[in-house]
Amino acid sequence: MARRQIIMFLATMNVFILLYAPQPLLPWLSDKYGISIATASLTISLTIIALAVSSLALAPLFDRWDRKKAIGIFCLLLIVPSAMLAITDSFTWILVWRVVHGLCIPGVTAVLVAYVSEEFPADRRGRALGSYVSATVAGGLVGRVIAGPIAEAFSWHAVFIATGFFSLLVTVLVWRYLPASQNQTNRAIGGFLAHFRNPALIGTFLIGFSQFFAFIGFFTYLPFYASGASFHLNATQISLLYFTYLFGIFSAPLAGYFSDRIGRRATMAFGHLIGASGILLTLHPSLPALLAGASILAFGNFASQSATTAYVTDVANGSRGAASSLYLFFFYVGGSLGAYIPGLLWSRYAWDGLVATTTCIIVLALLSNYFLAGKKKITHPANTTQT
Repeated sequence: MARRQIIMFLATMNVFILLYAPQPLLPWLSDKYGISIATASLTISLTIIALAVSSLALAPLFDRWDRKKAIGIFCLLLIVPSAMLAITDSFTWILVWRVVHGLCIPGVTAVLVAYVSEEFPADRRGRALGSYVSATVAGGLVGRVIAGPIAEAFSWHAVFIATGFFSLLVTVLVWRYLPASQNQTNRAIGGFLAHFRNPALIGTFLIGFSQFFAFIGFFTYLPFYASGASFHLNATQISLLYFTYLFGIFSAPLAGYFSDRIGRRATMAFGHLIGASGILLTLHPSLPALLAGASILAFGNFASQSATTAYVTDVANGSRGAASSLYLFFFYVGGSLGAYIPGLLWSRYAWDGLVATTTCIIVLALLSNYFLAGKKKITHPANTTQT
């Protein structure tokens, strides 16, 4: 059991290192290539869009594939774009290979969520998926924290050399040591569209959309705010700001524990309220307020994300791989818009505009929770789960 959890943790951590490693480099890319802030942010937002498209396109297939083989194959495929990014010097090709990263990531994340939901009993599922979310936090933290120092000490190419080698290590561990799925019962393709007739799932999809919009919007534009007139931080100092992610590493498993007891929806709502308070705190232009606000947002966001991820598998009426993939589609569409839309408002409203936009989108999450996510309680035929 411990070996399986460690490998799942490392496989999840790997994809989020790949996803977020370029984020602290955005101001540098903007200067190097003479491009706008919004254009530089495509390094993140296009990857997330590709991830969302892949999640939707592959959703009908995920329940047909063997879980372990799918995870191993997609881990292997992720090495290719990292290797190509290590040798390219064209911004266009940077975007192309970042898109390839995005296309491959759901083959790890969506299948892993389904694997966890099937291999762990219902009363431990929240904690197991809390560990999964902790791995997403750890990956996002490591990717952001190592990128700045590696780029300053060597080059931005070296960032992808390092991530490529880590992907290779993870691939070997998955193929050799991850136990095969013992409880994959649904390999049909027909459950895909049925999820859109489930109001509880639709509400959960909208919650995922909203929470990731706010979170990615905040942390994508944090480097621009932190490098601006109020702070004047360099790339390494900006990378260190992402240590605030550590609060999410603690909150995700804690939320998983409580969501198994007090309910997923209550845990989600508390997480949203905590995250919004952190965003609002950063309206005070001081480094302590920025650090505290980012920490509070990370704590609340990952608490909510842990409960939401578990709730998807609770209310999905079969075809959990497809349900997890559809959730990721909405989740990453929200993230891609969160990475891009604030950039369009930045020249006029800057950080104040970002705070207003992300706070309003969290209200959408709360409304979706109240009006849709609890509208209909659905139980699995063979495994009743408290929701």
